[in-house]
Amino acid sequence: MEYKKYNNFRGTEYNRNNFRVRSPVKTFRDLEVYQTTIKLSNILLGLNFLDEEKNEIKKISEDIPRLIAESYGNKFDSFEIAEKKLDESITLITNIITKLDILKEKSFELKDEKALLDNLITKYGYQKMRILNLKRAWKRVFGKEVEK
Repeated sequence: MEYKKYNNFRGTEYNRNNFRVRSPVKTFRDLEVYQTTIKLSNILLGLNFLDEEKNEIKKISEDIPRLIAESYGNKFDSFEIAEKKLDESITLITNIITKLDILKEKSFELKDEKALLDNLITKYGYQKMRILNLKRAWKRVFGKEVEK
């Protein structure tokens, strides 16, 4: 049986073979969004041209995976608190994207820096969408207690 193929918004063609079965999430460390935000944080810390803004960006980028981990633990006790922490991590991602946009405009001479910042902005944008999807998934499972 052949599965229907479809295109995403970037024109990439997908079919059933493109998707993989994910392993069950046992801890917050198994969440892809947690792992990716840690990697992005480490990339940001390694950038040499972030002189003035480095401390502020470092703090924000380290707070994002921390909030994801905390929300994972809170979802069992109080989904409302977990939801607020995910919302806060989304806000921090928006702050980082804004700061990187400003830096990108400042570094008008160096095309390599601009391309790297563009790449980071795109990756943080994807993580923002993933956190929103995680929030929706948790709401389906753990949000039922709130609806009573």
